[in-house]
Amino acid sequence: MPRQFQFVSVSNPTEPVSSDVRKLTHSHAIRQVHAEERRLRTQRYRREVLRARAEENRALLDPGFVSRMLSYGRDPFSTLARPLSSQEHFLLDHYVRVVVPYSAMHCGLFEYPGDHHGQILRDWVGLAITDKNLLDAAVLLSACRNILHSKPDDLTLTQMTLQYKQRGLQTLRQAVGGVSSPVNILTVAKALALSFDEHLETWLLFPCAEKIQCTMSSLTPAIPVGSWVLVTGATGFVASHVTRQFLERGYKVRGTVRDLAQASWLADDHFKTYVESGDLELVAVPDLAADGAFDEAVKGVLAVAHIATITSFDPDPNNVVPQTVAGVTSILKAAAEERSVQQIVFTSSIMAAILPLKGDDTRVARDTWNEVAVQAAWAPPPYEPSRAMFTYAASKVAAEKEVWNFVEENNPHYTVNVICPSGILGEPLHKKHAETPANWVAALFKGDKASLDPWPAAFFVDIHDIALLHVAAILDPEVKNARLHTWGHSSQWNEFLAVLRKLRPQKEFIADYPDPYYLTMSTDQSESIALLKKWAGQDGWKPLKDSISESIENPYFQFQ
Repeated sequence: MPRQFQFVSVSNPTEPVSSDVRKLTHSHAIRQVHAEERRLRTQRYRREVLRARAEENRALLDPGFVSRMLSYGRDPFSTLARPLSSQEHFLLDHYVRVVVPYSAMHCGLFEYPGDHHGQILRDWVGLAITDKNLLDAAVLLSACRNILHSKPDDLTLTQMTLQYKQRGLQTLRQAVGGVSSPVNILTVAKALALSFDEHLETWLLFPCAEKIQCTMSSLTPAIPVGSWVLVTGATGFVASHVTRQFLERGYKVRGTVRDLAQASWLADDHFKTYVESGDLELVAVPDLAADGAFDEAVKGVLAVAHIATITSFDPDPNNVVPQTVAGVTSILKAAAEERSVQQIVFTSSIMAAILPLKGDDTRVARDTWNEVAVQAAWAPPPYEPSRAMFTYAASKVAAEKEVWNFVEENNPHYTVNVICPSGILGEPLHKKHAETPANWVAALFKGDKASLDPWPAAFFVDIHDIALLHVAAILDPEVKNARLHTWGHSSQWNEFLAVLRKLRPQKEFIADYPDPYYLTMSTDQSESIALLKKWAGQDGWKPLKDSISESIENPYFQFQ
């Protein structure tokens, strides 16, 4: 498009100037004056904005954050940007006591020495409590998300989460879209908090979807997706995680429980949507040792994960061993009568092979059995409480031997594999999981030396790893008649205490054990590790510090 130019004489004209030209000249002159005024006003405004921003940032970053956080510990109602309801005070306390320590432990930005816990409290929480909108978007919203991870069907928390998210987005939109207000630290913090929440929301909705699709898309499972899997003892620590793993992979689960009323938390809390969709059903098996206990439960299933066992820790072997063996026999016979069953995995224990004792250099193989525990368990009475662990070990020896004897003698139409885990740590899905006597982290938290002293060193594995291996032992068509040793990490209590002190710096724990040592027994775990890689895309065992952290950073762990 051609440009048009107009030249105007502005001084010393040689000829008379028309009125139109004089008007045009005057307007150009006026515009020049106005342009200069606008330029000067713009410069003044920019200087004022920069000065105001610097003063605001200095005010926000002053050491007063520390004093405000200390004041919050003494009188929370006097230091917050707005009054909080009792439920919001719970959320704030949860954020400070749970979310902050977890973030300090796991955030990739903190891969250097330092007081990361204090840094988050000082720089992040300290900033948040000065602004009501940031308090909602950064702290209360994050606390809601954290709790919803364990209680996804909590309608009250879900509603509060949506409200905090909506408020945060509204205030951020106003701050970014405003003409007069400059973008400051509070606005940037809100944007970061809401961006992180967006990522966290997606992760909570589809926690395993991407990894599962990646690993399973190229694999052909032994039973097709959508098949029914029977999981015995579904309310237990291991069984509830195995149930979750199968449901997340698109399988249907029938879980056996002793009492449907006491198992209602499975249907009302963690797995409510699966129950409503018909992908999870619970059936009562009051006595696993009864004849025909599982005859109805196995009908129509393609796989069985027999995890239920007697965990009464009764020191009398007559009350534990025969019943445990009878439960194994019952389910193996029931599966033999049900032609649909193709795969069975049985949960044994490291205790079926060996006791974790100092100085034992045994190399545990497929045919290694814990005969020492069997002899100790069946020694003449009295059956003192100190013998409970030997009795439990003897029950695992007898039960696993029964599995292999049944397979050898009956040659059933299904494949059998066995998982032999060590001490299991990690995320509880219910309060009873956190309070069980077998929770070593809880014992350390309580300073229960009576439980800790007999076993100052042991092997430990994360609950997610164990659940994944149960899934792999059923789904992998190449794993047949395997005894999978899943011991995880060799460790001792001083390592646990070091992690716990970082997670709870304000708590005083028991003193370190003198002369710590590591167990010298060993076994081949390569097949288990390879299955984690194949079916979960995971390299090796989950780090011990993560397992300890997830043991306590959840709403079910209530020890102080």
